Amino acid sequence: MSKRFNNNNNNNDSDKRMKFNNNNNNNNNRNNNNSKDTASLESQIKDTEIISLFKGFSQKLDEDNDRRERIVKISRDITISSKRLISLLQRACWENKQDIIVQAKEDLDKIHLLFGTIITELNNQEYWKFQRSFTWGVQEYIESFSFLYFLENGTLIPLDYIHNSIKESLKLESLGQFSISMEDYYLGLADLTGELMRYSTNSTTQKKYDDCYQICDFVRVIHSGFSLCHLNRDLNSKLNLIDESLKKIEKLCFSIRVRGSEFPDQIMFGLDGGEQQQETN
Repeated sequence: MSKRFNNNNNNNDSDKRMKFNNNNNNNNNRNNNNSKDTASLESQIKDTEIISLFKGFSQKLDEDNDRRERIVKISRDITISSKRLISLLQRACWENKQDIIVQAKEDLDKIHLLFGTIITELNNQEYWKFQRSFTWGVQEYIESFSFLYFLENGTLIPLDYIHNSIKESLKLESLGQFSISMEDYYLGLADLTGELMRYSTNSTTQKKYDDCYQICDFVRVIHSGFSLCHLNRDLNSKLNLIDESLKKIEKLCFSIRVRGSEFPDQIMFGLDGGEQQQETN
């Protein structure tokens, strides 16, 4: 009996130990499963955060690209309007200069309205991120505005004057993030010399010789200023343009001075004897 009782007790103890071990294993499995679930949940959260982060980047890039496209279109409109303004100013040697200047200022105000749109687009944005999108329009604008300023005042237009003109035209206290870079200012002035060369040629046909001499002195000053500067690649290429324009203007002034002292105006500029006879009659 005692042996049978001991065997029963041993069996009960072993059963209890097995149940205890099974419970521990179950608990361990649950803990492992819980750990895996927690790790999986954390991984999902991290993946969601990364995806959300890149979605934000993607949205920002799309917004910047859309803004850049809008600015490029505005810059093209500025370029077209500025070229038309230059064509108008070239007529000043044939028509009444003051009337041309008045009309040119009205057209300039319309160009400033286009700049107002760019100023709005750049509000709370990084200026240099979008500067290359409108640099060509700004250079053409500088060329036209400096041409107008020279015809009216006979001097070089200051950069501060350009900024103030935009603010006054748009009735703004400040231009916000927008500004005209020194590089665009210099590039626009370099292009101005080409237009002044054409204007001096047209002025010669109208016997406005003093205008040619004034333009020659002015372009020489610009050329001297560029020669003293350390120029980047874009500006250095423009220096060749200034050289060519200055040589043509100087050659024109030389012809006026030398040939003008030898021949009357009609012969110097190719009028034949029949035209001279008509003028005499």
